[in-house]
Amino acid sequence: MENKTAKKYRKELKRQSERALDPEMLETIISHMRSSLEVSFAHKSQKKEEPEPFLVLLDPESIQSYLERAWALDRFVLDNSFLYILSLDAQIHRTDFRTLIFFKDGRLIKTRENSNSVMFSLFELIGFDYDFIRGISTRVNGKDSHCVPYIFGRYRFLPLNGPTRKNSSWINLSKVLHSQALKGEKGVEVHCVNQHVFQLPVRPQFFTEKVKQAGQSVHRQDHLLRSVLTNFDYGDGRKEEREHNLLGNALHANAARLSTISMEEYIRIFQFSLAETALRHPSLRDNPVTEEALHLLRENLYGDLPHLRNAPL
Repeated sequence: MENKTAKKYRKELKRQSERALDPEMLETIISHMRSSLEVSFAHKSQKKEEPEPFLVLLDPESIQSYLERAWALDRFVLDNSFLYILSLDAQIHRTDFRTLIFFKDGRLIKTRENSNSVMFSLFELIGFDYDFIRGISTRVNGKDSHCVPYIFGRYRFLPLNGPTRKNSSWINLSKVLHSQALKGEKGVEVHCVNQHVFQLPVRPQFFTEKVKQAGQSVHRQDHLLRSVLTNFDYGDGRKEEREHNLLGNALHANAARLSTISMEEYIRIFQFSLAETALRHPSLRDNPVTEEALHLLRENLYGDLPHLRNAPL
């Protein structure tokens, strides 16, 4: 038989259980739990506010708000995440800053360094300066120009005018998805990643030609890389991929008609460009032997690759 103490304890447990299941108390507990969960989920679902996409028009007034928001930095390291480097004019843009840089994540930097200095610092990090890449382009394409795309692997930049003559604005072609000519105006509108849009003050024909040239350089470098990988038994080292952007479209539209260059020819052109760059150093500018050395280099190059002889000097 159940003793009195056990019976009393069982009754007390039953009483506490009935009190714990009191409807009002349960509703209060559930209400608190619901509020706590709502606050918790609301906090977790809060996303970092996305920056508004850039919209830079040909009208100089369109950049004034960006100039005001930009960080002022005079010494920094540029990386490949930039979209557009705009060379500023003191009178047109009403500022003493010389360069405004737009990045794909919404960052803005303004600096008193000129645009070419900013880009040339990046080229130093990459390892090949603009004149070196330009020299290769001249030999490969058989056409000399003060304005050629800087194409080296994943680095794909286009100056909007000749940076060898004056400061230039630069567009990062690897971040451009597509472009279109502006109706009734001398300009091209480019649409970049993350919905950023820039109107460039260049002729549509010029832009189309430079994009085609850049696409050819990408294709030829890819061909060279595949040749090197094959020679080292890394034939499958790079996956076949189709780039759905401006350069990818330009490349696949012309790939069937585009001639390639053998690895041996590319190595010879690289050797020539390295030697030419060294001989054009300012310290050798007035040396009478320099031009003779350049002439001998060209003749040696053309002796091995006579089809390059028509390339401008």
